[in-house]
Amino acid sequence: MQYGIVVDSGCDLTHLNPTSQPIHFDRVPLKLDIGEKVFIDDFNLDIEAYMKEMYAYKGKTGSAAPSPQAWLDAFEKSDYVFAISITSTLSGSYSSAKTACDMFKEQYPNKKIHLIDSLSAGPEITLIVQKLASYIESGMDFETICEHIEAYQKHTHLLFVLKSLDNFIKNGRVSKVKGTIAGLLGIKLLGIASDQGDLELLQKCRGKLTAYENLKDEMLARGYKGGKVIIAHCFAPELAKFLSDILHELFPNCSVEIMPTSGLCSYYAEQGGILVGFES
Repeated sequence: MQYGIVVDSGCDLTHLNPTSQPIHFDRVPLKLDIGEKVFIDDFNLDIEAYMKEMYAYKGKTGSAAPSPQAWLDAFEKSDYVFAISITSTLSGSYSSAKTACDMFKEQYPNKKIHLIDSLSAGPEITLIVQKLASYIESGMDFETICEHIEAYQKHTHLLFVLKSLDNFIKNGRVSKVKGTIAGLLGIKLLGIASDQGDLELLQKCRGKLTAYENLKDEMLARGYKGGKVIIAHCFAPELAKFLSDILHELFPNCSVEIMPTSGLCSYYAEQGGILVGFES
């Protein structure tokens, strides 16, 4: 039976490398709008060109969730499907995926599907995907994987450091006053994906590197003990490497994977943004 893992483009991952059995991996793209121009956030998106055009444009920008049909088209490629969406508080993607799940169950009663609201974005979704793949490869049955992944999700977290809140402000995710003050004073914002899936600000950090030291402290406060870490960056590989070095000083054997952000995560993180998914 063919296993499939389907995410939306709130996940930065572009491929899986299963070793023991094939797993179909698919990413359903959101649409990114710059005025009347629409960019599809798929594997072919030129994110650098998109970001340049976004910064040059002074009008309205935003994103649009995939349709239920787009999700369903991806589900139909597998017999056992695990679907994961970006947090439902940030996008309508989860709602579309839920509708597609209902359609899938009705049309394919002999197939199985399990939908997860990540309550997060970016690298925390990647952690969940990679753990799912390891469960599938271990030979667990579908129901057991569902139980294990729900338990695992309770021990994954997302922290982020942003240099700009412009796109959060445009989309009503943070007050304009807070965002404007941060930009004017050159303050970096340290934030978290809450247990309810809201992206919340924790600290305003002054100093070039203070935010990354504080991020490390927040990881420790939330139970990080040297488990797996994924750092996604928006055109800031040197900052990702700096944070990776900080973590390896504390836990020399910890696994840290660095990757660039997807189009959607680049839109919200903006240039210089860092997102960190980790296990506790």
